[in-house]
Amino acid sequence: MLSQLDGRPRLDAATAVRLLAEHWGIDAQVRPLASERDQNWLVVSGGSPAYVLKVANRADGADLVDFQQQMMARLAGTDVPCPKVVRTATGAGHVRAAGHTVWVICHLPGTTLAALSPVPASVHRHLGRVLGAAARAWEGFDHPAAHRNMQWNVRSATQVLGAYRDDIAETSRRGLVDETLAAFSDRVVPVLDDLPHAVIHNDANDHNVLVTGDRVTGLLDFGDAVWAPVVNEVAVGCAYAMLDADDPHTVADAVVSGFGQQRPLSPAERAVLPDLIRVRLATSVAISAHQQRLDPDDPYLRVSEEPAWRLLARLSERR
Repeated sequence: MLSQLDGRPRLDAATAVRLLAEHWGIDAQVRPLASERDQNWLVVSGGSPAYVLKVANRADGADLVDFQQQMMARLAGTDVPCPKVVRTATGAGHVRAAGHTVWVICHLPGTTLAALSPVPASVHRHLGRVLGAAARAWEGFDHPAAHRNMQWNVRSATQVLGAYRDDIAETSRRGLVDETLAAFSDRVVPVLDDLPHAVIHNDANDHNVLVTGDRVTGLLDFGDAVWAPVVNEVAVGCAYAMLDADDPHTVADAVVSGFGQQRPLSPAERAVLPDLIRVRLATSVAISAHQQRLDPDDPYLRVSEEPAWRLLARLSERR
């Protein structure tokens, strides 16, 4: 249920190029892209990025890829910008290669939210609107893969933090995680089942959001999508948008305001939002600590670690 680093794909560039030609009829070059548990290749054709070849973790079957593709299909015709699936020459959504599920999506232009500084408030509001519009698009949608056990599901936070807290080296930081988990257990866990649940993207971090001008032009990476409280969609978006912000609460207000224009939050959802933001940050730093022990040479596995620690400390001081 927890770390899937052992199942990460190890295909080389030559194999990626061969799969593209053999199954999609695409003659192109590839460049590696960073990923937590999968393998992604940027496909460059005619000197320009055109597609992304995605190789799923060995632990993730074709059902998870089908789930992601169905989620993306439901966003077609909405105001939520996301990549489109590229079918194989035979019309299939994916192929199997070296024990992994392989598929292709169109490349989207834009700058990641993580690369912007400062980020205008209009971008944060539009991020909230995009996440709210996605929540509306997925109302009434379900899939068996949405109910899998995975470490980024907020419903697994107690187990994940309990399993990984000892991987955090500093005593003060372990105490911060323990405090966050205690608040989550006291205030959120008792009402968690009563909150509205649905399929959510669950990973609108600042590396999965593309921006052009003052608008979000891409929502990427549906691999952590799950059945969970809908309010956690905006909690995740807030948590990463607030990283290293001069006034993180103003940022959160902008994201929540935009989300509410599309999908209003109930008083009960608003009440648990601060603790959901904090527990997402705690989950992120705990997983980073665990992954650093498993693979200390991959910097992407800790890409948000220090900003998340700083924000978690600020939020805890304010409480």
